Amino acid sequence: MTENISIIRQAGFFKKYETQREIEFSDTLYEITNDLYSIASQDEEWFLDIDLEADVCADNLVYTSLLDKFSKASNGFFKPTDIEEIWNSEEGPIKLNFVSNGQTIIFEPEYMDDWIDGQIFRLINAEMKKVSTELFYLCSGPNDEWFGQNVIFIRLTESEKDLLADKLEWKFSEE
Repeated sequence: MTENISIIRQAGFFKKYETQREIEFSDTLYEITNDLYSIASQDEEWFLDIDLEADVCADNLVYTSLLDKFSKASNGFFKPTDIEEIWNSEEGPIKLNFVSNGQTIIFEPEYMDDWIDGQIFRLINAEMKKVSTELFYLCSGPNDEWFGQNVIFIRLTESEKDLLADKLEWKFSEE
């Protein structure tokens, strides 16, 4: 497990503990859990666990919340402002407006009966690509064991993604 934690750190996770030696860092994490998924998920600056069936409705402003979560995990590369989520009725149409990279973005997600329209993730990465080599990759973990109603997005460079794929056999796709 210590070797796997070292790989996660090489991939950019847990920058706030970078002054700790490997053994000290391992002890810190083992106090929390000994499961690699649980360890990685503690770093919300890199690792996002998103519920695709998030009770998508006018009152919940799920798309606004998603933009906020991805912004916080983006290392400053995705900074949407002036966000407006407008619903014409309980079943849409839906209109999401925000400013990113100096441009107004208009996204009209399809109403999918409580499911998030996955095009939002492509839009976020398109904005990330304009200013960064880091992207959010959809990660299904080793043996696709993390795939389900919740999806995991991890912000990584291509080389960090390759490291996790090669050394830990995590499966990735750019969504």
